[in-house]
Amino acid sequence: MTKLKVFTVLLMSVVFLSAQPDLISEGQVNALKILAERNGFTEQQMDQFLLQRYGKPMAELNKTEGIELIKLFQSPNPPKPADLAPSLATMPGTVVPPTLATILEVGMSKRFHLVDNNIIEGKIIKIEDGICQIETVDGLLFISKSDILDEVVKVSKKDGTRYSGPVINETPEDITIRSNYGDVCISKRDIRDFDRYHGGKLIPMTEDVRRFFRGEAQLISIMMDPTAFLLEEQTFYISGLSMGYGFSDNFMLTTKFGSGFSGDLNIYPKIRLFHRQTGSQETAATVGLSIHRAYPLTSLVAKYSHTILDSSGQAINEIKGINVSDDVLMDKKATNVYSELYVVISKRKSLESGRGKAGWTLGMKTSSFNQIKPELQSGYTWSNDAQFKIPFRIWMAFEYDLRKNLKFISKIWVDNSNRTRDVENVIRDYVGDDTPFVLDSPAGKYSLVDFDFGFLYALSENFRIGVHFQQPFLDFYWEFFEF
Repeated sequence: MTKLKVFTVLLMSVVFLSAQPDLISEGQVNALKILAERNGFTEQQMDQFLLQRYGKPMAELNKTEGIELIKLFQSPNPPKPADLAPSLATMPGTVVPPTLATILEVGMSKRFHLVDNNIIEGKIIKIEDGICQIETVDGLLFISKSDILDEVVKVSKKDGTRYSGPVINETPEDITIRSNYGDVCISKRDIRDFDRYHGGKLIPMTEDVRRFFRGEAQLISIMMDPTAFLLEEQTFYISGLSMGYGFSDNFMLTTKFGSGFSGDLNIYPKIRLFHRQTGSQETAATVGLSIHRAYPLTSLVAKYSHTILDSSGQAINEIKGINVSDDVLMDKKATNVYSELYVVISKRKSLESGRGKAGWTLGMKTSSFNQIKPELQSGYTWSNDAQFKIPFRIWMAFEYDLRKNLKFISKIWVDNSNRTRDVENVIRDYVGDDTPFVLDSPAGKYSLVDFDFGFLYALSENFRIGVHFQQPFLDFYWEFFEF
């Protein structure tokens, strides 16, 4: 009887065990731990992942589930810690504990988010007994490693490459990420898409503006004179005088639409010859050309009105009420091909405070004016003054970030076609004559050497306005990314 009872118990045990899948093996557990670590998971994060996916810890998984997990972690798109918290947050009633930083090293320089919602920015100079000594502008802080939240980013670059991992260092210009294959330093100007997680929680982009995700917009011109920087690829802009498009990182094309509306089709290609960018500064050199297929000679005469003298020797820009078409030019409807050529170099550098940049631009320009001088009516002659033999313009411009959305700009130039005019004359010239949106009045006082300064204010990431003290006095610039 006793033997029968023992046999019955053994038989029932075999039947019960055969009905249950085998528990995960020790080899599978070890393999999963290695794969999870390679993909950036801590033990705590892995437990959270398993609770989310299977509702049980690793020790209670079966072999089939273990095989499934191993295949998942070896797939082209394995799970990442950054995916963990948003998914858990969707489970009703689930409270997701924040994930703590797993990588803290001496030399890390970035913004640190703490478990008590404090945020500090500084550099780790020492780690001792679980305490990080972080040097900040406000002094030396001693913070426990267990109080620092994990910071993970997902980055997609414009060339199609993608990285994800903890943030090691970050500046306004670049970000260093620890990927599974090594540390990667990425220029923020090369970033197309950007997601950031603090303690496993996705940070809305509206809260992450200061850390910047697209790349600061470059000034392609300062007070109508070009810089050496170009529009980003597939970017369109429109301003008060022109519009343009960036075809590549090395080529852009603009046009003055006012002249085009008046029958003078024109293009302004701009080609980058040299470009070098490091974490703190950027240098570029470009060459530009303008080609007008039917430039009105009335506009050309107006541009150089101070070089045309009447019979008394007075320049026509000083004669009130003179009409260039009727009184000066022999053929008032005449047009000609007109071109300009310029070279320009620019440099921008981060301020030592880290709050913005400062930059300068140097450019030189000439034109085909001497080759197409129109015939004048009797009583008017072109000046023989040596300073007008060769048309030229040399300028140097400066820019300085006062705030993230406010720039100070200034410029000094030497130009033998330059004339100063007041606001009333400029407004009348811009909208009140036969060539709207074109500044081509003969009025104004000749000034070979001059300067100007003003401010640019960014109302949004892609729209800014400028105010300065010489024509055109008011600027606006509207940019459309990835047009």
